[in-house]
Amino acid sequence: MFELQLIGRKIKQIRKQQKISQEKLAEMICMNHRSIVRIENAHTVPTLDTLNKLATVFNVKITDFFETDEFKPREVIIENINEHLNNMTDKDLVTFYKAVHNFFN
Repeated sequence: MFELQLIGRKIKQIRKQQKISQEKLAEMICMNHRSIVRIENAHTVPTLDTLNKLATVFNVKITDFFETDEFKPREVIIENINEHLNNMTDKDLVTFYKAVHNFFN
């Protein structure tokens, strides 16, 4: 089932992975910054032209905006895990490490 939120989340995810601010992205595709915010927050449906511009800037296929988390490439999965690890408290990190260590041993 199609979800507008999926597109917004994917655009935001790719933008952050490529370390592009919303303001810079808006500038790159000749769009208002607030429009990027509305797309990422699923308040606006991006046009096909906008999706094409975003895909070009991100160097991805338009279909990448419609992929679910189950189809993430290895690099994206590792990056997501690293983001979570970096945001953990020391106590949570130790607990996580023990769980992973026990899983593999």
